[in-house]
Amino acid sequence: MKTLVGSMDGMGPAEALYAVAELHKEVGRTEAALVRSARRAGLSWEAIALCLGVSKQAVHKKYGKQ
Repeated sequence: MKTLVGSMDGMGPAEALYAVAELHKEVGRTEAALVRSARRAGLSWEAIALCLGVSKQAVHKKYGKQ
């Protein structure tokens, strides 16, 4: 992620937006993997939600059926 953000220097606006879109995808994949890992480790939906700064319902809706 640092590499992607660092590579944005000197980019035009369109290129920078493509880079941001890739960064969003990477963050989403990383978050999903960490939520799965947290659940396997026994963390509750409430604990995961607290870490992510969202409601328990929001995190369960997003990741509960994976």
